[in-house]
Amino acid sequence: MPNCTEVEKISALIYKQRFFHPNRPKTAVSNYVHIGYIATRPGVVRHENLPHGLFGKMKPGNIDVFQSWQEFARMARDISKQGKNMYRSVISLRTETAMELGLNDFEAWQRYIEQHISTLAAHNRIKTENLCWAAALHNEKDHPHLHVVFWDKEQAILKNFTHPEIPNRIRKQLIKDTFAFRIKEFCAERDLAKTGITSITDDILEQFEAHMKSLHPKSFRALQQRFEHEDEDSLLRLPKHNLTNPQSVEQLASHLFQLRQALPKNGRLAYQLLTPDAKFLVDKFVQDLLQQNPYLAEMVDTYVKAKLEVAKLYTSDPASLTQQSRKYQAEAEKRIANRILSTVRTIIKLEQASDVGIRQIERYKTWTEQLLLELLSAMEHLSMQAQLDYDDKARIVFGGEWSKQAKKEWLLKQKDKGVDR
Repeated sequence: MPNCTEVEKISALIYKQRFFHPNRPKTAVSNYVHIGYIATRPGVVRHENLPHGLFGKMKPGNIDVFQSWQEFARMARDISKQGKNMYRSVISLRTETAMELGLNDFEAWQRYIEQHISTLAAHNRIKTENLCWAAALHNEKDHPHLHVVFWDKEQAILKNFTHPEIPNRIRKQLIKDTFAFRIKEFCAERDLAKTGITSITDDILEQFEAHMKSLHPKSFRALQQRFEHEDEDSLLRLPKHNLTNPQSVEQLASHLFQLRQALPKNGRLAYQLLTPDAKFLVDKFVQDLLQQNPYLAEMVDTYVKAKLEVAKLYTSDPASLTQQSRKYQAEAEKRIANRILSTVRTIIKLEQASDVGIRQIERYKTWTEQLLLELLSAMEHLSMQAQLDYDDKARIVFGGEWSKQAKKEWLLKQKDKGVDR
């Protein structure tokens, strides 16, 4: 289980922080995947001419725009293997509040975290010169937020727990620094100016937050609920408006209904056992899904390209690579087809146990949306794993683990063996 802290009840600014224990078997891979997630997920503000939005610093100086998110993710994976803690954090504000603070574009958010990253470091006892961090802005409706990952490159002692008061202190300091002018105005209005902005107590801070929340109670409650129980690593728990289009869902729901009517009610629903006509309908549905959901298509494309990079370690023959590309595309589409059939099996069971005449189209819309989210989660996981596989194999072949002669002999030996290992 991760070490994490619940956010404060209805805060003017949300701050969450967590980490997975470095000794946990899957921590290194989990951290790699998390960075890929925050860098590429729908809603992320991407750099011009780059397919991701990751930026940060590996040392004091100017902000770096990483040419690939994988570059930074590999570092995070390596430091996890070294027993260092990689912290994952989120900073979020209401959209209206962000606008009032001038956080209205990518560059403004970059300046914001550059100014405040020292607060995160200081409260986690990380020296500025040892701090490594990266961030990505998710400009989602009603709650723009920054994902920030950071670690101490000189950490020598393993940490297995962070006291909940540490993220709480970070949140309070971020509020003091972020809303300094607003707090000063608030103190003046309540004849508290004599306390001075440098001596703001927790009591005054709580009064200020209560005042902020009283201005927009519903939206502050929505902001709180958005981050109180949800795991930012899980696509299935994220707001659906960024992942699925309502009109597309309605159209796909109709197709799913037609598919359900064409498939047998009894017997095993496996792709390889379907009749040619049934396979045609399933394949058509797969193509509709890929055409109408760009993120799903992107994850499939990422998966195919990552698998192809592994293939290129074994052969450079264009014909062979083209064949492999088609194979991997078909493999990804078959996975989607089987997930569709799994949904149909669930629908059949539910139909047998309930009155399908009640709001049937609504049922199919719900099932379709759930199917889409499950597919997005599954394909994202597969694409990340394929890239991890390439990283591991490329490091062996092109890294420092083998001599030049050994690499040459290995490549010659693999040249005519094909590409699936």
